[in-house]
Amino acid sequence: MKPYKISLIRLCLVLLGYLIYNLVYFALFYSAGYAFFILWPVFFLAISLILLGNFFAFRDPLKLKSTYKENPLVRKTSNIQLIIATIGVCLQLSNMIYLRWWPINYIDNFLTLFCINLLYSAIFFIGKFQKTKLDQIDKSSNKSSFVFGTIVILLCNLLLITNSKVSVWGSTDQYVQDFKDFGLKGKVEVYEKKHLIEPYNGTLTTLFYNETLSNGESFIDFIYVSDVHNGTHVTTLDEKDKKEIRSYLENDTEKELFDKVTLEQFEFVLKVYEERIRDLNLKDDIVTKLNEAVGFKLLENYSVEITPADKRKFYSILIKEAVKNRENGDTDIAGFYNIDINKHINNKSLIISIKHLNFSVIEDTQNNKNDNRVDYLKDKLTSLPVGTLSDGIYKFTVSTLSDGKYIDITITMVVENGKSYFEKDTVKQLN
Repeated sequence: MKPYKISLIRLCLVLLGYLIYNLVYFALFYSAGYAFFILWPVFFLAISLILLGNFFAFRDPLKLKSTYKENPLVRKTSNIQLIIATIGVCLQLSNMIYLRWWPINYIDNFLTLFCINLLYSAIFFIGKFQKTKLDQIDKSSNKSSFVFGTIVILLCNLLLITNSKVSVWGSTDQYVQDFKDFGLKGKVEVYEKKHLIEPYNGTLTTLFYNETLSNGESFIDFIYVSDVHNGTHVTTLDEKDKKEIRSYLENDTEKELFDKVTLEQFEFVLKVYEERIRDLNLKDDIVTKLNEAVGFKLLENYSVEITPADKRKFYSILIKEAVKNRENGDTDIAGFYNIDINKHINNKSLIISIKHLNFSVIEDTQNNKNDNRVDYLKDKLTSLPVGTLSDGIYKFTVSTLSDGKYIDITITMVVENGKSYFEKDTVKQLN
């Protein structure tokens, strides 16, 4: 039987495919995918080389083993190649665990791709070693194929190393120290990076943050950080917001903390109070108390919203309380977690908005079907037992028909020391 010839070109096809693929992916990433319409032939060429290279990574060692059955060195080295190829295929398919059907890339899978480079480089050099031991180096083409494969390997690793900082893996370090300096003690890592063309041209980085709180519970959040090259990006705080919030702050410590909060990766702390509202089940409690007090299902669980009366002023209050919490040793979410939400409802910093009332149920309970539903609701609210609702501002929005047109009427009920009174209704005409 004619001896099987080892081909170094075939053994470097996987790396050649990934070299081309990641060059294409670079263009895809920075064009937000639009480059695919131009580069799709090169993309599918790269995929074909990867598939073909994986096929040869298994077939060539098996063929070599069957040709040199009596050579223990060939059997051992071929078995090593097969084991490495199996590990390589598993790594290449690791994206499927997360239901991602695209091949791995240097942005999202840097470490995996680096391992693949090392594995298939080892397969290539083992092939070179086999050729030398089997005296299959009698042609000048063998030398050129070795040089070609070596260049491919060097380029693959060089491009990976030089681009490591833009990868998900390489980007994490830059945030870890920033979060630590801010006072956040949880674990932060880059979850995803993608390039956008609209609404701005730049990179959007998704951070995953996980902190174990002093009560043993976990706080988990996804944080979005943008690197805008050009265009307009809407953030939580604009310049007008920052200027007004800063005017409410009283000392350098508060202002220094606020300056850090204005960085986009830390703006999320200003929304932590929303998590506290959910944890305390405040919305559900209001729904339950009102429904029990009026004797029918006036509200649904999704009817209640708790929002700042003045967003900028409330953010300044959060900064002040976070500073006090830090001084008292409370470092949960850098002092922003243990905020007394009920206190801010009582002092009217937070208002309770109630919409989506069950009008069909209201009408069924009316003695006179022609009664105005707004007046009926006010009567019901006025007759609430003292203490049903805690002190605060409650805004009920009612849709009703007036002169053939639907309007929204907002009833504002203020509760002070357990007693309530109504402020002037506001009317908004619906289109």
